[in-house]
Parts: sequence; structure tokens; C-alpha cells
Amino acid sequence: MKGGVFLLPFVLLLSSCNETKEIGPSALGYDYYPIEIGQYRVYNVEEIKYLISGFDTTAFQLKETIFDSIQSTDQITYLLRRDIRTNETQPWESDSVWTVARTNNYLAITENNIPFIKLTFPVNAGRKWDGNSLNSRSATTYYYQSLEFSAIDSLAAQDQIRVVIEDIEENVTGINLKSEIYARGVGLVEKDYLTQKKCTFSDCGTDLGEVIAGRSLKQTLIEIGNEE
Repeated sequence: MKGGVFLLPFVLLLSSCNETKEIGPSALGYDYYPIEIGQYRVYNVEEIKYLISGFDTTAFQLKETIFDSIQSTDQITYLLRRDIRTNETQPWESDSVWTVARTNNYLAITENNIPFIKLTFPVNAGRKWDGNSLNSRSATTYYYQSLEFSAIDSLAAQDQIRVVIEDIEENVTGINLKSEIYARGVGLVEKDYLTQKKCTFSDCGTDLGEVIAGRSLKQTLIEIGNEE
């Protein structure tokens, strides 16, 4: 079954005085995460884990492929296979399977059995929502932010949108900055996470202000295609 089934029937008509305006899938922003079985994206990933004893850096490649779908009464859920390899000379190894579901109002991705609302529609800079409204975690405000400069050279900045997930700047306890960038006709092109916890007590075994835990993740798109 091919993807994009949500794009075909859903069209809104807005009337103002004697004027009728048609708002289709592109205007709503569905193309910020196109869905089609066989579609894949490959990313370079660098992950740093911060520990009291130092830090551990890992670099690898990640491939995400939409390989199947499940039809329910009112929704199609797509299966997203995630494979990893150390570099392009190595074979892909299975890592996990996530799911993707898009409604008229939002796009949700279930990561390790936890659903997150990644996008809401229409896609407009400044729009806010609770990304954890489908799970039991505490509310987290996500919001759209326009880009001044392009995150991917082949696309204009106005065809990309940043989703800010956490924006707690560095302070005495740490830092928590998380964002993702999506591009029209492409999907996720960049993920940038930085979380650090600092020592705030003199008896924690290290100097005050020292980073004692945390994680940095940089995920950058390098290839997109279709296996069918």
C-alpha cells in the first residue's frame, strides 16, 4: 500500500464574503513528513555521553525505512525500521522498529513504545503544542520556529521548519536544548539534542559546576530514496 493516503481526500474550503479559498495538504504542512512505503532516509549520527569520569563518543550511520503499514478503522500506522552501521563499508544491522501515524491534526512517532507528537497542522512558526499529550510523561511544550539559514543546502530556508522541544539555556544546574528540523518533501533533516547535568553540591564527588551526566546527539541527513 502506498503512502500519502491522508493527502488525497483532505481538503478544506474557507469562505470569506464572496471568496472561497482552498487549503490543501501542502498548505497544511503534511509534506514536512512525506510517508510512502519503501521510502528511506540515511543519517550521520554522533552521540556523546557525559560521565563523571569523562565522556564517551560514538559515531555511526542510521537508516530509517518505511517498510509496511497497519490499517485500523480510522487510521493507518506505518512501520519504520531503523538499521545502524559503523560506516558505509559495513552491512546494516537491525536496531529497532518505530511507528508513524498521521491524522488531520498531527503526526505522531512512537519511539521505543512511547508516542510523541512531532508535528501539528497547519505548520506555522510560533504554533505550540504538548508533545507528550499521547503518553504519560509530564507536559512538554513544543513549538515551531522559522529558520534564518538553510539546514540543508539544496532547499530554501522557508521550506524548512525547526521544532523546538526543550530550550533551557545553560544555568547552574545544567542545560537542556533539543530541536529537530523538517523540510518540505523530505522529512526530518536534522536532530540536535544537548542535555547536561552539573554538580550542585560540594559532596557530589567533583567540583561545583562540573558536568556529571548528560548526552549530546547530532543527527544529519545525508541520503534519501525509495527502495521500490
